[in-house]
Amino acid sequence: MSAILILFGSLGGIALLLLILVLVRRSSGHTEETDGLRIEQEARRQAQMDRVSCNARAIHTSTPTASGIYQQRHRRG
Repeated sequence: MSAILILFGSLGGIALLLLILVLVRRSSGHTEETDGLRIEQEARRQAQMDRVSCNARAIHTSTPTASGIYQQRHRRG
């Protein structure tokens, strides 16, 4: 029984260390290049547009093809 507890404890410890490693690596990756900043700003702007245009009121008060989100997003590309 103690061997099983040791096994699960060590696996849990390894998983915790890997999680901490991934979170630290993700937070230290700030973009300093102009192209990267422009891409991040565009993604932020697109996310804001999606939040506004895909809220519950916008979705449930129109027909499925009237919102045009798919056409708007793929027309620019």
